[in-house]
Amino acid sequence: MKHTIIILLCFLCGHAYTLQAEDANAQQYQDSILKVAQAMPSTSDKLEYLRDIVYKHQYAPYNKPFSTALYQEACAQKNVPYENLGAYYLAACYDKLHEPDTLAYWVDKLKSYVTEVGTYDYYLEQKAAISRALASKRQIEKAIYVAKETLQESLEHHSNNGEIAAYNSLACAYNVSSRGDEALKILLKAYQNFTPQTKPFLRIDILSRIAQVYGNAGQDSLKRPYLAQMDETLRDVVSCEPETRKNWSNLRIDCEVKHVLHFMNRGKMVEAQEHIDKAKALLEDHVDPVFWLNVQLVQLQYYSRTKEYDKSIALIDEVTPIVLNHYVSTFATLINYKASTQIDKGDVDGAIETRRYLIAAQDSLDNAFSANQLQQVKEIYHIDELLLEKQKIKDTNYKQGFLFLMTLLVLMLLFYLYTRYLSRKIAVAEKVTADAAMQAEADNVTKDRLQSEISHDIRTPLNVVVGFAELLTESKELAPEAKVEYGKMIQENAENLLKYVNSILELSRLESGKTKYKHEGCEVMSLCRKGVEFARQVGNGRLAIRLDTNIQSQMICTDENWFSTLLSSLLVPAENDKNSYNIVVRIRYDKEKGIVTFKIIGTPLAKSRFENKTTLIRHEINAHFIHAFGGIYKVQSDTHEGPLVIFTWPKTGD
Repeated sequence: MKHTIIILLCFLCGHAYTLQAEDANAQQYQDSILKVAQAMPSTSDKLEYLRDIVYKHQYAPYNKPFSTALYQEACAQKNVPYENLGAYYLAACYDKLHEPDTLAYWVDKLKSYVTEVGTYDYYLEQKAAISRALASKRQIEKAIYVAKETLQESLEHHSNNGEIAAYNSLACAYNVSSRGDEALKILLKAYQNFTPQTKPFLRIDILSRIAQVYGNAGQDSLKRPYLAQMDETLRDVVSCEPETRKNWSNLRIDCEVKHVLHFMNRGKMVEAQEHIDKAKALLEDHVDPVFWLNVQLVQLQYYSRTKEYDKSIALIDEVTPIVLNHYVSTFATLINYKASTQIDKGDVDGAIETRRYLIAAQDSLDNAFSANQLQQVKEIYHIDELLLEKQKIKDTNYKQGFLFLMTLLVLMLLFYLYTRYLSRKIAVAEKVTADAAMQAEADNVTKDRLQSEISHDIRTPLNVVVGFAELLTESKELAPEAKVEYGKMIQENAENLLKYVNSILELSRLESGKTKYKHEGCEVMSLCRKGVEFARQVGNGRLAIRLDTNIQSQMICTDENWFSTLLSSLLVPAENDKNSYNIVVRIRYDKEKGIVTFKIIGTPLAKSRFENKTTLIRHEINAHFIHAFGGIYKVQSDTHEGPLVIFTWPKTGD
């Protein structure tokens, strides 16, 4: 039974439902405040007065009427910042009542003010409150969705208070669905993201929930630092703004109750009693009844630990009428606990009578509930049956006709959209097919020319190598200078032949499929900048390269090493080419087609396209690489801009 009281206390600490304060003079005090406001002229002074009143009375029964007065006056004066503030305070009222529908109405209002007031904090804080209200109604998945959506918006708009509120609501939803570990991770993440701009009530709520989770898990050593920070923050707020102390009473009581539980778990009953006394001193009329009940429950637990049975029984008798009025689900647990206490005391007869009372009271409560349900059903269906049936038939006909027309309109719209979609797809497919056919034709022409000349290009340097080698070996009268010159010619032609053969072998491996490309996501602008920088270093001042682009960053799917080789072949001239080049690397992104187009103007590779067969093979290798990733490769030697190479690449993501 003691464990039952502990569990009940933890549950109530996490779910506070606001009831009206029981101050007999509340209405008179409220009227006097509003009369002062009504007597003031409709100026900014009146708005400031109402703002201060609302700020100091964030507790029932004053919060809602004062917030309403502020909002209505702001609307009358068309003062948007104060309208935003009034809507924020009204949303806070329904947050305490856990009414998601009404709360959503005021959140929509706050969203409409965002662009004019220039801050997202109020809107995002109260949107997060919708998640907590949904969690209290056990609509867990919807609560999690709203909290995550709020978190995403907060990160996009850099709203720290919105972010902390979203984390708080997400942890609340996880906690209600018994996912304590996930809730703790979220709460600790929120704690780590505290900034000096984080509002005190958000700090305190996060610290309270972390302490609650650690306390429920029996990890008092981990709970203690967060509980101490919660206490310190509350003290700072109340000391800085003593006129708002009643706004913080519920949280101060919650902090004291957590201290009581902490010290009782450690067996320090004197310290626990001190914090019970502090909590009882805070129990004024404006305090939510649930926090009043928490104090009584923790005091019952204290009496159980100290075996003060008479005090425990007397306290139960004192609080039972209030519990019966406001917390019927707690009533049975409380009376059963009284019977258990009487047994521990040795009063078995008293325990029997208490349980008989519990059974009788429970039966009467069940009967009253059933009778109330039956009366509601009778009231709902007590109407003229004939009129009801006639109205049903008319409504059905109207609905069927309306649904038929709506279905027809939807089908027509879908057909129009589908035909338009097909037309666009067909046009794009035709253009792609035409481009591919032209590219294939150009590739075939180049390949045929390459194959017809390849034997000649291999024989020429090979004959030079063989001829000069024979001269060096057979002629003994050659001068040393001639031998050196012939050796250089042999070496140069051998190296050219080796490069030529390597290029042919590389192209052969590509066409046979022995060489495989890696498919990896790469940031293309970073690769291009590195390629340009490398070419400038290798060119030794002979290359003037300018990067012309409208793209800041773009991801493509490619093989990073092969792409770098492609850029190097287009930007770096051959070793024996001593000319200077002015190269423009132009990169454009076509959003409609989803492709990135590269135009290398002034490239040495396009200038020497038909002068060097190694260059032709390099074009074939480049084209093979680009085609493998769905792109197009074109070489144009004679244009008004100069020799250029154009190739395209499909976009893969942002």
